[in-house]
Amino acid sequence: MTFRVSADLERCQGHGKCMIECPEVFDGDEQGYVVVRTPDIPDALRADVQRSVEDCPEGALRLDT
Repeated sequence: MTFRVSADLERCQGHGKCMIECPEVFDGDEQGYVVVRTPDIPDALRADVQRSVEDCPEGALRLDT
């Protein structure tokens, strides 16, 4: 099954927790806001991405199937 992650840039405040939790998927732009490098999540990274989604203080990340 394929999972997809997206970011709401209107909500992102640049805390960077997602980038620390899962740098394979999340990166930051020049202002420190999230950039989704890999929107289609392999199963091996699903748990890390799920933690990133749950830990985002602004609720800016979303995981869909």
